[in-house]
Amino acid sequence: LMATTTTTTTAAATTTTISTTPEAAKKKDSRGLEAIKQLFCGGMAGCAAKTLTAPLSRLTILYQVHPMVTTKENRPKFSMTIRGGFAKIVERGGVLSMWKGNGTSCLHRFPFSAINFY
Repeated sequence: LMATTTTTTTAAATTTTISTTPEAAKKKDSRGLEAIKQLFCGGMAGCAAKTLTAPLSRLTILYQVHPMVTTKENRPKFSMTIRGGFAKIVERGGVLSMWKGNGTSCLHRFPFSAINFY
């Protein structure tokens, strides 16, 4: 931090004045702004990565939960292959259903990735 210090001494008291140069104030502001940029970029990178992998996460969750909610005779109604699983998801809810729940996932991922990136 660059500062100019002036000290005046009299018989009664000592006065010290510290004046900060504009360059020093600008450096301090830019450090804070740089930290915010780093946090934001880290959070956005995490959200982008999570959004790209969301269809795979959704398929994984459906494969994990499906045996718990179906009976043995209904098992063939869901696909046993990855390609068939994607086709079933799109058939039942459309293409955008591949990213169902991604908003909540990004709410979790943004601060986590921001702190890790910083």
